[in-house]
Amino acid sequence: METNYLCPKCLGYLNVGDSLIFSAKARNNVKGLILLSQKLGIYEVKKHPSFIYNEGELVEFFCPICHENLNCVKNDKLARVLMIDEKGNEFKVVFSRIAGEKSTYTITGDNVEMYGEHSGHYIDLLHMIQSM
Repeated sequence: METNYLCPKCLGYLNVGDSLIFSAKARNNVKGLILLSQKLGIYEVKKHPSFIYNEGELVEFFCPICHENLNCVKNDKLARVLMIDEKGNEFKVVFSRIAGEKSTYTITGDNVEMYGEHSGHYIDLLHMIQSM
């Protein structure tokens, strides 16, 4: 069994190959698809060259299947998905919506793992994130 990422609403699969696929919208209302690495802590982004946004800008992430907005309720600078690892364990994965910010968390019960050089930015919010 491989690691899979799912929409928290429709439970549709978001990963294809080594990428997570999202529909997205930038502040200037330009829309496109964003492919992120499914490997935690790797911040490679693939997108169409005309889908332009600036470093530091909030990008909205949506499920490409049901179009659910994936913003976290407790902090709108973060987005969330579900991850099921190769052993069948389920995690919440929370990541920054700020372009260029490298901040990702896996959450299961009281256990939180942090990835990325900016993951300390949300350390005070981890207790709220766990209850999402």
